[in-house]
Amino acid sequence: MGELGFKISGCFGDVLYSTPVLKYLSKCHNDRLDVETNYPDIFINNPHVGKIYDTKLGQVIPYGQDYYDCNGHNFGEVQKQIRKMHLTDYWSTQLGFILNPKEKTLEFYPSSLDIEIPKDKYIIINPSKTWECRTWPKEKWEKLIENILNLGIKVVVTGQDIKYNKNDIKTSIYVENSNVINLVNKLTLSQLWYIINNSIGVITMNAGLLPFAGTTDAFIIEMGGAIDPTYRTPWRHGTQDYKHKFVGGSCNLFCQSDMKYNSSGDIRVSGGFPEHGCFENKPTFECQPSVSAVYNAILELI
Repeated sequence: MGELGFKISGCFGDVLYSTPVLKYLSKCHNDRLDVETNYPDIFINNPHVGKIYDTKLGQVIPYGQDYYDCNGHNFGEVQKQIRKMHLTDYWSTQLGFILNPKEKTLEFYPSSLDIEIPKDKYIIINPSKTWECRTWPKEKWEKLIENILNLGIKVVVTGQDIKYNKNDIKTSIYVENSNVINLVNKLTLSQLWYIINNSIGVITMNAGLLPFAGTTDAFIIEMGGAIDPTYRTPWRHGTQDYKHKFVGGSCNLFCQSDMKYNSSGDIRVSGGFPEHGCFENKPTFECQPSVSAVYNAILELI
């Protein structure tokens, strides 16, 4: 143990997509790998991991130790093919291989259950705020919550308050109702895993909860955006269709996954996508679903 390392950094979801790559390398060497990362909690309890180095604490793999380096996320002001390739493939191709579908299942190993799971049936929503193309308006989340409650099903709100800078604090939504359980900022990753795994289902856009839900056996309702779901939907049991429903909008161009939008100017097509908006310059994100479309997916589920 400890002869080889594995370096990975990025956003929470991005790092999570690397876990099948780590598992594959561990099996190849028949040994655990030390991990250097900015999200150490993802790898706690992982049987394929030796020592964990937290880069946020200034910890790094010791000099002279051989390691696999998956980093290569940003190149200047752009992200390379990250929106035209499944993220697990993106990390593995940094090392020269691609995993088969049965090897792509994301992994998280929770600690022992130490909280009470909500009673009765409940659905989890993840009203996070990130890029505009993958942020559903507050009023739509509130309407969806109302519709779910009318079905006699509780709603659990998860996520984190997001602070972009000292003058700009964007938070998850809050709804005052006895059947709405607000767990924003209140859960460890292990606690969140159990909450998700025991739910009727999870409703989320392309945010960190999407791949994390992919480590559980929960049903996932994935809401559409400007990125093709082919490149974000988690693999489970060798397929992206296991307990999964994609709900898109009226536009299915998935412009942020189409490299033709980089075919002019001085940026190479392979250079990646420098922006997060609608490349068709539409006034609204028509790639996002309506409240009724998401509600219909819930009706199908229950």
